[in-house]
Amino acid sequence: MKNDIFISSRLRLARNIDGYPFFLKDDRAAGLISTVFSTLRQMDKVNIYKMSDFDGATALAMMERHLISADLIKNKRYGAAIVGDDEAISIMLNEEDHIREQCIYKGLNLKKSYERLGYIDRALAKELKFAYHQTYGYLTSCLTNLGTGLRASVMMFLPALAITKNIDECLKNIARGGMTVRGVYGEGSDSAGFIYQISNSRTLGITEHDIIEGVELAAMSLAKAESTARNMLIERDVVVIKDKILRSYGILSHCYNLPYSEFLSHIALIKLGIYYGFINIAEFDKLNDLIVQMGPASLAVEAAGQKGSMDKDVLRAAMVREGMQGLVWV
Repeated sequence: MKNDIFISSRLRLARNIDGYPFFLKDDRAAGLISTVFSTLRQMDKVNIYKMSDFDGATALAMMERHLISADLIKNKRYGAAIVGDDEAISIMLNEEDHIREQCIYKGLNLKKSYERLGYIDRALAKELKFAYHQTYGYLTSCLTNLGTGLRASVMMFLPALAITKNIDECLKNIARGGMTVRGVYGEGSDSAGFIYQISNSRTLGITEHDIIEGVELAAMSLAKAESTARNMLIERDVVVIKDKILRSYGILSHCYNLPYSEFLSHIALIKLGIYYGFINIAEFDKLNDLIVQMGPASLAVEAAGQKGSMDKDVLRAAMVREGMQGLVWV
């Protein structure tokens, strides 16, 4: 059951406009936003979000859904995002680069992401002249993105490797193969809920095809190691593991107050319990959706829409209890 190991696949392309300074901070920023939005809405149903119009909680809720970044949120004056109705496509404008094109699909779907993103990139290239050098490829504000400008990443759920303390050695092997390992929200974030993000570290002197193939191979290698660790874990002490999993189920089914960190710890064990067959589930994707909804910013947006005031941890507990009904059972 690898669909619980591979959470999502993301492709991101960094592009800049020829002749424009990096970190654009003048009227050309607005013109860029207008051109990109006009191009994209001819291809798909999209919505535009300007950072200047956002309150903090709404912007952070979008970041929790991986639609925008912390750097974009900081650019209140010039930053904007164009997001598809299905939220698979997200184009950040005037972030670290002039354009950050992004496509996210559930599961291990890098090739599908690249196909859709390539269609968008070609359409934008017809309207805008990207900064490109015959030797160095696409020019970017950060040298680590120079060349293809492509970052391919896979979000993975690796609880058994972490619990058996084999995760560090596995991640070192991945790094030696030219990959980077980050937390849930990219560079500088932690691996909350046993979630790790695997991505390429090279973008220069390598093709897009090679990048995607390399990340896929690394992800599949980690998935194999995780499956082996899960077998070892259950063989070592099934009573202890099953007890921890069912205790987590009991807590999330009946708790009244639920801090976010505690929620992540228990929901991770429930996902592991589903893998082992200790817990049944109606639809796995809905469980992942529930995890996103319980993020601090997403919950703050939900709380703002509630009548009366309610402590956020109390609200989270209530929503988790309700969300789990009919979705998971023992």
